[in-house]
Amino acid sequence: MKHITYLVFLSVWPAACQSLIVGIPSADVAPKGEFALAHETQFNRFQSGTYWNSFTFATYGIGRYTELATSLYGVSYPGSGNRAIGFGTKTSVPLRPGSRWEPKASGGFMIPMSLNGAGTGYWFYGNASLRIPGPRTRITVGPSYGTRQIFGRRTYSTMVGIEQPVTRRWSVVSDWFSGTNDLGAAIFALSWQKDRRTLIIFGYKVANNARSGRPAFMIEVARTFGGH
Repeated sequence: MKHITYLVFLSVWPAACQSLIVGIPSADVAPKGEFALAHETQFNRFQSGTYWNSFTFATYGIGRYTELATSLYGVSYPGSGNRAIGFGTKTSVPLRPGSRWEPKASGGFMIPMSLNGAGTGYWFYGNASLRIPGPRTRITVGPSYGTRQIFGRRTYSTMVGIEQPVTRRWSVVSDWFSGTNDLGAAIFALSWQKDRRTLIIFGYKVANNARSGRPAFMIEVARTFGGH
């Protein structure tokens, strides 16, 4: 918890339909025919030595409430022992189309293959979400279970996310992975919808404990391609 890290992340979808809230899977998927490429960088020069870490993420909407995804994890300096490339999918289904509460149920998985000789693992997750009429607050909650190729250890987590629109372009967003693992952290952020395809998020990440990594100042820049 002593490290201060700068993080830049090219996220996946604009606020109205992004595949991540900030760090956890959202209740949205990419519309059919839309593609996005994401890159995340973590940077720290406030402690001894230089630290850099990155993640790359891409999705493609195939319709029927489903998207395909591929991710590259843990490319870093000093070198990480937890590098992997993963392939997966997510489906998110509206439970009551037209309801002001916008209830959805989502589920997905990813198969990560270690680039450090640690074999092939898995990540399964799900969530339920709804939007509170009036303030338009969206709450997302769900389970996550995955192996060391992504999390650094075999682990179960609870995921919680909150999205609160403030104006047409600005929202307050926050999410959390529970537990002691490489993704175990709470994130608090402001998101700015620059235009229909571009989203920028400014925030701060607090690791659950020292074993879960470093806290981080955060900047996310999101861009989508294709579609309508």
